[in-house]
Amino acid sequence: MEEDCEESSSARAFYSCDFDWQELREEIEGARSPEVGSVGLSSSTHASSGPDLTYRRTSPSQTGIDVILEAERSRGADGGKPAFCPSAWEAFHRNHSKALFFKERRYLVKEFPELVDNPRAISVLEVGCGTGSSVAPILRANKNATCYGCDCSAAALDRAELLVAGQAGLLESQNKKFRPFLCDISVQSFPSWLCCSSCRATSLQSCGPSQDDNGVNSRSTSAEQMQQSSEGSCCVGGVSIVMLIFTLSAIPLERMRHVLAECAAVLRPGGHLLFRDYGLYDMTMLRFPSAQKLADRLYFRKDGTLSYFFSLEVVRELLTSVGLVEEELQYACVQLVNRRKQVPMKRVWVHAKFTKPETAAVCTR
Repeated sequence: MEEDCEESSSARAFYSCDFDWQELREEIEGARSPEVGSVGLSSSTHASSGPDLTYRRTSPSQTGIDVILEAERSRGADGGKPAFCPSAWEAFHRNHSKALFFKERRYLVKEFPELVDNPRAISVLEVGCGTGSSVAPILRANKNATCYGCDCSAAALDRAELLVAGQAGLLESQNKKFRPFLCDISVQSFPSWLCCSSCRATSLQSCGPSQDDNGVNSRSTSAEQMQQSSEGSCCVGGVSIVMLIFTLSAIPLERMRHVLAECAAVLRPGGHLLFRDYGLYDMTMLRFPSAQKLADRLYFRKDGTLSYFFSLEVVRELLTSVGLVEEELQYACVQLVNRRKQVPMKRVWVHAKFTKPETAAVCTR
């Protein structure tokens, strides 16, 4: 879940570099006192009222990808109990149902030109599409795009459909090119109409196996429409672009690679995974009180949602571990100003584009 101020600056800010990340790191680390007994995931309980997570104290030297791998091992030891309840996001979107909490991400079509520059028809899947703030500007900018969007919150999907349907400048045929479906991808798999089991198996040969195959509780009407759109083929045939925009940071550590393996499975060979999320030492990370820290770089909000702050190294290791190839990976460092308080705000996001090798086979329509 991104902060609203992330959306309030000009599009230019989202692909500029206002300060040096390494200098920010040195500034923060130099001012920080040594942490004692930082918190990581395991089986003991904690007194604070965070999400339904269990964890243990870890060595301060255990950071980054090591913490994620340890969380995966801990999940295997405790039988794979889900790490959080998606009802936190459902409650969040119901509480903000009167207004669009996240403004349109118009910067995405400039940040990722693949979304609009391709003269051919493209299919885009946004994982964690929320209220449609990403898909709306894409559909408006590219008449050849079909956008699928999944989210664990039915309330968010309702808002997304209303947002797209009410877009000025969109033809009725374009409105029909937004196809939302309900899916908690942290514990489920994508539906078979998106990429059938035989095609997934072929595709996953170069991506590593998915950890779960629990099916999807998708909206029945949307599923029927999407099955009909496959025109009698075994499935839609995967998608040419997968977007993870401020989504992976809200996924429990031990589920991140499952989510990425699912994304790689439905991505067509030569397709792109477009990623944008919180970066290490972002202003919001520094504002979290220590009582809300669950593990290195992982915090919980009072509404029960999670927020992880990525380094480039962690993003690289996670995405290459599911068979994707790095094309772009960098910090986006943007300095904003709080207009009311005139306080500078240093925002750090990770921008990445990874590609699925052409040798990975998947069916096409």
